[in-house]
Amino acid sequence: MDVVLPGLYASEPSTLPFDTTLVIRSFLLQRSAGNLLVYRADKLEQDAEAVAELGGVARQYLNHRHEASFSSDWAAERFGAPLLVHEAEAQDVSKSSPVNETFSERHRLGDDFEIIPTPGHTPGATAFLWDSGQHRALFTGDTIYHAVVNRKEAGQRLDAVLERVRAGEDH
Repeated sequence: MDVVLPGLYASEPSTLPFDTTLVIRSFLLQRSAGNLLVYRADKLEQDAEAVAELGGVARQYLNHRHEASFSSDWAAERFGAPLLVHEAEAQDVSKSSPVNETFSERHRLGDDFEIIPTPGHTPGATAFLWDSGQHRALFTGDTIYHAVVNRKEAGQRLDAVLERVRAGEDH
C-alpha cells in the first residue's frame, strides 16, 4: 500500500478486466471512528495483513455499480465491513455483492466524512469528501477524470500528482 497522506493509503493500481487501459485503486481512510474503504480494487486484498495492522475496515463505500463487478468482497468476509452504496446502484451492485445499507441524500458520517451524490456517470454515482483535520481529499470516482487518448498515461499522471501531493508541492 502507498501512503498518500497521513492516514490515507492507496492500493496498487488494478487493471480493469473490461479495458486493460484503465486502472482503479482502493483507498483506506484511517479514522478513530473506524476505518473506511473507498472504492474496490482487487490489489488491496494482497495487503490484507497491512490493512489489519492499520485497524481493519469498518465500512466500505462504492462510487458506482461498476466497482462491484470486478473484485471480491474480502473486506466484508475478513473484517465484517458492511457495503454501502447509493440506492440507485443497489440493485446492480447486489448482483455481485451483498449491499448492507443504502443512502440517497448528501450526509455526513461523523465530522470527517461526507457522502455526496453526484449522478451523471450512473444515476447513483457518489463522491466522498474526507477531512483528516490536516488534509482534505475528494474521491470522485468516474464522475471526474482527465480525458486523454492513452488511459495508461492518465494513471501515470495520477501517480505523478500523488507524488507531488506527498512532497507537499502545489499543483
